[in-house]
Amino acid sequence: MAKKELNNKERPNCFIIMPFGGWFDKYFSDIYVPAIEKAGFEAKRADDLYRPGNIVNDIWNYTKNANVILADLTNKNPNVFYELGLAHAITKPAILITASMEDVPFDLRSLRVIVYDKNSPDWGDILKDKIAKALEETLKSPEDAIPPTFLEVSKTKRLKVGEEEKELLELRRDLNSLKREVRSKPNNRIRRVEEEIHPNEAEMLIKRYIENGLDDIDIAEKLEPFGPPINWTLDKIKEFRDK
Repeated sequence: MAKKELNNKERPNCFIIMPFGGWFDKYFSDIYVPAIEKAGFEAKRADDLYRPGNIVNDIWNYTKNANVILADLTNKNPNVFYELGLAHAITKPAILITASMEDVPFDLRSLRVIVYDKNSPDWGDILKDKIAKALEETLKSPEDAIPPTFLEVSKTKRLKVGEEEKELLELRRDLNSLKREVRSKPNNRIRRVEEEIHPNEAEMLIKRYIENGLDDIDIAEKLEPFGPPINWTLDKIKEFRDK
C-alpha cells in the first residue's frame, strides 16, 4: 500500500475542469479517469472544493500544482471557462474536449480540441484513447497546448520560448484553426450535433415519458441526441420506476 501511494505522488497530475452532475459525473469516472491513468497521470477534480471556505483559492492551488489541465467545454459552462482562463494566465498546458465545436470560443479553436461524437459506436473508448495520447504528447511538448499570447519570451519562471518559435506556434495554430473551420462547414459534416440539454431537464423529460407510457429504450434513444448517454438514462428510468 505504501509503495502505491509513493508512486501516485511521483506521477504527474492532471486537473480536470468540467461541469458537475448528471452524465458528466459518469464521463469523469468511466472515461476521463481511466484515460488519464492510462497516460501515467493522477486524475484530480475539484469535488472536495464544495465546502465552506475560499473556493477560488483552492481552485487556484489545484491549477498551479497541475502538470496538465483537461477542460470539457461542453455546454459553455461559465465556471469551466473561468478556471481555464486562470490556467492559461499562468501558462498551464490545457487539453480541450467538447461534444460540439460550437461550444468552443473562436479564440480557442486554434488549440488542440478533441471533439467527441456520442452517436459514434464505441465513442467512449475512442475518446479515452485520444485523451491518453494527447496527455502523453502534451507532457513532451507543453507549449503546443498554451495560447501563444501567454507564452513568455523574457526570462521568467514560466514556460519560455524564443520569439521565432513563438511565431511558428502562432502560424501552426492559425492553420489548424482554419482547417477546423473548413471541416465544420455544414456541407462538409455528416451530421450536426444537437444542442445539449441540462441533466435536470433530462430528468423532467424522463418522468414525463414514463407517465406517457413509453418503453425504457425508446426514452433513452429519444434523449441521446441531446446529451444523455443511453446507460445514464436507463439508470435514471430504473431509479424513477423503483420509487
